[in-house]
Amino acid sequence: MDKNVQGDIQKLIDYSVDFAESLLTDSGEFFPFGVKVYFSGELKPVGYYDDDEFPESQKVIDVLSTVFEKELNGKEIRSYCIAYDVRVSNEDYPTPTDAILILLKHTDLDGELNYYYPYKLKEKLEIEFLEPWAVQK
Repeated sequence: MDKNVQGDIQKLIDYSVDFAESLLTDSGEFFPFGVKVYFSGELKPVGYYDDDEFPESQKVIDVLSTVFEKELNGKEIRSYCIAYDVRVSNEDYPTPTDAILILLKHTDLDGELNYYYPYKLKEKLEIEFLEPWAVQK
């Protein structure tokens, strides 16, 4: 994998996990948000607001995805991710657990990467992160 691709992926993941963690420790939840990387390497967070204080998460994900795909296909950005809260289970976590899902796309990668960062929200809104994993689609 190209160093620029790896660097973009790491920047997007670091920003997303840090931001989601700060939202979770502040309020115990977070709404989906996005982050994009321009060809200059500049990283820009992106939110969505439509006068609804509690928007439906899937609507936010769909709007961000549509906007980002247009920018990616139009060569305005080289990478983006959308981060949102999910409940997942797998061999390591047979009981559904909360996780930050970071759906990531890059102009130099085929398909998308999904990074899962499972966590437990403890007393006083402290977070314990469990072992993350990635899936390429």
